[in-house]
Amino acid sequence: MNHEINTVIQNNELILINFKSSSCDPCEMIKPTLQQVKNSIGKRVEIHTFEINQLPFKINHLQIDSLPLLALFANGKLIWKTREVLSKEEIIKKMLEIEP
Repeated sequence: MNHEINTVIQNNELILINFKSSSCDPCEMIKPTLQQVKNSIGKRVEIHTFEINQLPFKINHLQIDSLPLLALFANGKLIWKTREVLSKEEIIKKMLEIEP
């Protein structure tokens, strides 16, 4: 799983990752919002979801200390992250502000 996430992050595109836990209610609330984001901005961003229980190495590396966590990567670098449950509009606005 760590190899898979490294491959995703190293992509040269805009990547939004939802780090979640199945026992986290706010994490589950984000799922439909991320689908709406994908429907709205299509190919401008890849959206992936990873279960943190399967990423023990990355938890420390990415400083994941609470959930939910949305992280935006561009060219392999973390450029933004939030622990808030945001609306579709807030996520898109932030992504467009910092789109490479």
